[in-house]
Amino acid sequence: MHTLFPLFFYATLLAPITGVLVHVPFLGFELLPSDVFIIFFFLYWAYDKLRHDRKIRLGRVGQMILVFLFVMLLSWIVNLFRFPFIQMAVGMTYMIRFAMYIVLAPMTYDILTRHPELKRNILLGFLAPLPVLILFGFLQLIFYPNFYVLGLHLLGWDPHIGRMTATWLDPNFLSGFFALILGLVMSLGLYYRRNGDKQRFLFLAAVALLGIIALYLTFSRSGILAFLMTVGVLAFFKSRKLLLAAILVSTLVFGFSPRTQERVGEMWISAKTLVGLEEQRALDPTAALRVWSWSFAKEIIQDYPLLGIGYSRYQYEINYRGHALLSDHSSGGSDSSLLTLWATTGLFGLLSFLAVGFVALVLAFKRMFYHEDFESYVLAGFVASFAGLLVHSVFVNSLVFPLIMVYLWIGIGLIDAEVS
Repeated sequence: MHTLFPLFFYATLLAPITGVLVHVPFLGFELLPSDVFIIFFFLYWAYDKLRHDRKIRLGRVGQMILVFLFVMLLSWIVNLFRFPFIQMAVGMTYMIRFAMYIVLAPMTYDILTRHPELKRNILLGFLAPLPVLILFGFLQLIFYPNFYVLGLHLLGWDPHIGRMTATWLDPNFLSGFFALILGLVMSLGLYYRRNGDKQRFLFLAAVALLGIIALYLTFSRSGILAFLMTVGVLAFFKSRKLLLAAILVSTLVFGFSPRTQERVGEMWISAKTLVGLEEQRALDPTAALRVWSWSFAKEIIQDYPLLGIGYSRYQYEINYRGHALLSDHSSGGSDSSLLTLWATTGLFGLLSFLAVGFVALVLAFKRMFYHEDFESYVLAGFVASFAGLLVHSVFVNSLVFPLIMVYLWIGIGLIDAEVS
């Protein structure tokens, strides 16, 4: 196969290893390496389509993505007459960037339909960043256990004392990545164990164990919840023993880690406070900030419920309402992907976005539930991971975070190609 598609897949899937430490200046913007690779990937794919294969292949997921992109564009057009043009122009640049990541799904579907032999290469590209980021995470904990040493707190970053951040500089996003990839690692491990491939099983089991330790060291409650959801879904479809093992490990970690007990205790008290069962206790500081962030999004949603305020205009809107400064790291969206999408693209945008995931789930469900071949385990791993990511996105803006979107959209495209 004389194409550059394997190179572009590897480059795109490995680019998030650099995290937010590397930026490429371009026309006044600071692009991530993944942004750059995706642009060249798209251009090469378009060139290859024009030269060798002009047949349009969107897949069923790709068709739903077109619906979401249409709603997003409609939201921008409507809001173009409401808000200052410069704000909408800036929003358009970020909307194009967001669309480039989403288009990875139909691109992946089209490429794998023409070159199915690339599926194993893509899976390797998914797995390779995990051990590298785990290594970087341990090095960061050893040499930079907090960001006071680097002075990053002066630039608006939380110091994250004693928490693993690796090159992503944020334990919550990093924990979401760990939970996302661990679902695939565990699913493939189950497949090789069932088929007697002891060597590969032990290798994946070791990677999974290191990943779980790394996830624990982020001390991220949203990441732990995402991982538990991932394990639960995977256990339901492929292995009840996995659920028992997860319960055992969780019990041991909780029993011997005072910091975990503290974090879980805070989460439990905060949850009861939110639902009105605990009126005498205040939310812990992290949860209070998150709820505070949610309230801003809800305020915008009440004013612009159907089509929102336009993608990536969130920072201007909350600044206008006096809730944040444009320089704040949290100004780009609510601490919830779902609320961010609702506030910026409206109810129509949120529902069409969720419809993309629903279609992918429906496509994968029958095969992964009733079959025991390699493809069914791949599908189960992705579905479990994406279920965990959805839980994670309730508390973190992970569904629109570029470093995570790389794996989300290429994975969804692979699901579509596996069942076609």
